[in-house]
Amino acid sequence: MTILEIEQAIINRLKEKIQGIEIDSFPEKPDEYNLLHPKGALLVRYVGSNYAEPFATDVIAQDRKVNFEVNVVMRHLTSHEGIYAYLDAVRIALTGFKPPHCSKMYPVREEFITEKAGIWHYAITFSMNTRTIEIAEEKQPILLKKITTIDELNEEILEVQK
Repeated sequence: MTILEIEQAIINRLKEKIQGIEIDSFPEKPDEYNLLHPKGALLVRYVGSNYAEPFATDVIAQDRKVNFEVNVVMRHLTSHEGIYAYLDAVRIALTGFKPPHCSKMYPVREEFITEKAGIWHYAITFSMNTRTIEIAEEKQPILLKKITTIDELNEEILEVQK
């Protein structure tokens, strides 16, 4: 499963469980982002992965811990429509959610990011595990050039060459 597919699964889950606010991918130009929704937004962002050592030497297969962050951007802090309520709603919606080809998600960190002109910004980070396996490259077949068969008396009975 790709990063983009995992991100979309998280967005779909949030849209299914939380209504009434904007839910989307984190903007490509965050400094230019303007909160237009009257309440707020949930913005999903991939923040990185950690890889374990490979299991074997013949094929690369590794456990991968994938981290995603949900940025909660709201116009209110403590009201029933404030950021605290939405942080709880995100935690409840995603804790135990299992994106395809991943383990269940679990929260690992929640933090205050900033406040500007009454717009509050917090982030809650979730991790999940998946596996990375190398894509095997096709090996060139060995071309047969000569066949010699020998009978039980050790005498050559057939030889084919190309």
